[in-house]
Amino acid sequence: MNAQSKDTTTEIHREFFPLLRRDLARYSVKRGGKSFFRNLFVFLDTPGLQAILVYRFGFWVNRTIRFPLFRVPLKLAHFLLNKLCIVLWGIHINANAEIGPGLYLGHFGGILVGPSRIGADCNINHQVTIGGRADGVPGNPTIGRGVWIGAGSIIFGGIHIGDGVTICPLTVVSRSLPPKVMVIGNPMRLLRKEYDNSVQRENF
Repeated sequence: MNAQSKDTTTEIHREFFPLLRRDLARYSVKRGGKSFFRNLFVFLDTPGLQAILVYRFGFWVNRTIRFPLFRVPLKLAHFLLNKLCIVLWGIHINANAEIGPGLYLGHFGGILVGPSRIGADCNINHQVTIGGRADGVPGNPTIGRGVWIGAGSIIFGGIHIGDGVTICPLTVVSRSLPPKVMVIGNPMRLLRKEYDNSVQRENF
């Protein structure tokens, strides 16, 4: 396991509520939420944040609840909530995915995240698929911190995406990428090196 993977694993083993507060904080900054009631409105009005809550709940149950008397009903609750997210919002995040704090789903619809590893403060837009290969070769993506993933993109296989990478819309990523590059297209090509994607992550 490389340093990036260790960093991601450390982040996702924090407690449930601190992780969720970091997720909410990213939405609050974008939506102007400061008070409790404003944050509550942001949560009720944001399908992506609701889907993140369901994922965090499922991950917490899988990793911390061992006693069957509690585990079984909680897993059933997660199953039903996850199905609601799929039916209502078109979002599925596998409960075995390891995702750092500050996840932001820019728009709902067609988002599928398999059991991958994703670092802190990443943005995932609509119609994005992250998962394994279709040919049976094992492995799922490991994605670094501060990665921005554009609409309609596909990331698959046992690849490593460096910190701060920008994946433009409709890009198919099937090989590893170094930090802070911008890629685009299918077949994928390098567009820029040493690119700062903070503007995208703050505004989209």
